[in-house]
Amino acid sequence: MDTEIKERLIQRVQTNPYVNFLEVEFTSIEEGKVEALMPLKEGHKQYSGVSHGRVLAALADTIAGFAAYTMTPLDRDVLTAEMKISFLRAAWGKELIAKGYVIKPGRKVHFSECEIYCDEKLVAKASGTFCVVEPQV
Repeated sequence: MDTEIKERLIQRVQTNPYVNFLEVEFTSIEEGKVEALMPLKEGHKQYSGVSHGRVLAALADTIAGFAAYTMTPLDRDVLTAEMKISFLRAAWGKELIAKGYVIKPGRKVHFSECEIYCDEKLVAKASGTFCVVEPQV
């Protein structure tokens, strides 16, 4: 991966209010692939103690989108055009691990997926279409 793209991605993560709100910590950044950890807090859980689906969806969108971003030219951004998520089992643990990867990069559209694990078990899988756009100033 180009060093400039990696530095830009790290800078974008550090200045992204929503990613900071979720307390996402990236553990691996490569071209077309990112991995991250996110703590599960009480505010992320439903009445039964299981993680809320919107928390998983927000994490999946973030990680799949950043994977797409690693394959985007420096003068462009990515925006989510479409996202689908399947919830496979309840997430009861203290931490989520998300793995995002680009399936098909393109000049105008990237297709990415994200797998989310809790206690080493796959709890959700998502796929998304991300548009390559000019940055908004």
